[in-house]
Amino acid sequence: MKNTGLLVVIALILGIIIGYFVLPSPVAEAPENNSNTDNTVCIQVITPARNPETREIREFPTPCDVPSDWEIIRNEIPQLELETN
Repeated sequence: MKNTGLLVVIALILGIIIGYFVLPSPVAEAPENNSNTDNTVCIQVITPARNPETREIREFPTPCDVPSDWEIIRNEIPQLELETN
């Protein structure tokens, strides 16, 4: 019974270690995108756009981030003609 204090300390340390690995960790919230004020969902796809005044071309992270007076550059792919048997 002399080592009761030591057993309590060891049990406490083991409890802390087990709790660290067993308990779920808090999930960090994603930062809000303040550029989208009308609560629409916008796909994350790099969107090239051109400023009609300066002809500057810039890439934006989503189509919703492109300023309204800029022209979105659409990369049009010609129709593929596939052979059918």
